[in-house]
This record gives sequence, structure tokens and C-alpha cells, in this order.
Amino acid sequence: MPSYNKAVIVEYDGTDYSGWQWQTHSPSIQEELQKALKVLYKQDVVAVGSGRTDSGVHSLGQTANFITETYIPDEAVVLGLNSILPMDISIAKAWDVPIEFNAQRSAVSKTYMYRMHHARVRSAFMHNRAWWVRGRIDFSPAPDILAAFEGTHDFTACCAAESLRENCVRTINFTKFYKEGDLWCLEVNGSGFLHNMVRIITGTVVKFCRDGHGPERVREMLETRDRKKGGPTAPAEGLYLKQVFY
Repeated sequence: MPSYNKAVIVEYDGTDYSGWQWQTHSPSIQEELQKALKVLYKQDVVAVGSGRTDSGVHSLGQTANFITETYIPDEAVVLGLNSILPMDISIAKAWDVPIEFNAQRSAVSKTYMYRMHHARVRSAFMHNRAWWVRGRIDFSPAPDILAAFEGTHDFTACCAAESLRENCVRTINFTKFYKEGDLWCLEVNGSGFLHNMVRIITGTVVKFCRDGHGPERVREMLETRDRKKGGPTAPAEGLYLKQVFY
């Protein structure tokens, strides 16, 4: 019997989930997608994501693929899955891929976006969607501070303690910092990320802008590999997996 490989773009609000990865005792995006796939295809289907996202983290462009014995056209996959999935998970696109395609192993790079709401009064509409950053902050140095993280470095100073047993060398290809309405947005593209890496980079940019530090403090932080020289870990609710490149 022939096999068919389908890729999908999965959007989700991660507020009520433990992340992408299937968990035994808590809801996950992967679990909900696989439940919907079983209903649509009438068989057990394993969905492979491009990578994990943590509890509370959102997605605008998580890529996943799954292999089935039954062929269903792209539009029918999108409409069928969206009629089954919870309202906080949506399939934006579906397309056929070669049988050897794997959403995780075939990925070349990913872009994460972080949203910050810098205002005196918190917004009800930004709750669980952006980090409410209070107080006086001059964000004009932020693009240069963020750009200092670009390149290949040992990012020991930018990862959670549980990642320290890994090789912490990673490459950041490009960064962006810009304003979008009432939100300040930060983007980081890289071939791979350590646990909490983007959230720590974000917290560091905010701290350095608040304290009046420049890009040289980033270089010092990376060279010394001292986590204490950086900023706090920004909360999960502002982080979005924006796009995966293949």
C-alpha cells in the first residue's frame, strides 16, 4: 500500500498547553493534532513537528508532517482538521512533500518573534499575548544590542540551567527589532536554539536598554559565559515560533 507524506503549518495559542511535545499528564499541541488526524484519516497518525515549543509559547508557523496510507487533498485536510481541532489550534496550510521529508530533520533555520507591550497601563487584549514591560525605557539602542548576538557563539550565558550539559555553540543568522502598533517586536533567526535562549536574549535586551548599556555588554556576557551578566528570562506568553525554513 502506498504512503503519502503531508506537511502542514500549525498556528496555536499555547496558553493552555504544555507546549508542542506530547506529554503524559498535560495537554499538548501534538496530542490534539494527532487526535484530529485519527478522526480525519481513520487511522493512528504520528505528527512530527519542526521542534518543541515550551508551555505557554505560541506559534504562527510551526511546521509538522505526517505519513498516512490514505490520500486526502490539501484543502480537505485544512478544512477537515480545522473542523475537529480546538479553537486555539488552526491549520493554516497543507501541502504534499517527498516521503523522505521530516519537519524536524529537514529544517534549515527558524525565526522566533517576541512581542512586548511597553505601556503604563496593562492591556486586557495583550494578556497571554505579549510581555507587559513597564517603566521608562529607551529602546533606541535595542537593534544594536540585539545584533551583537548575531554570529556563531557559545551561548552558555543565554540558556536555562538544564541545557548546560549540551554543546552550547549556536549560530544566529539575523535579528530584527521594530515597532508594530503598540508593540515592540524582536525577531531572531537561527539554525538551532537552546532552552529559553530567545527569552533570555529578550530579557537581556530589555535590561540593557533600561540600564543604559550598549552592545559591548553582550560581547562581555558571551565571552565570559556568565548567565548573571544577562537579563531576566522573559515570560513565555510573548514568544512566537514565526517561521521554519527548509
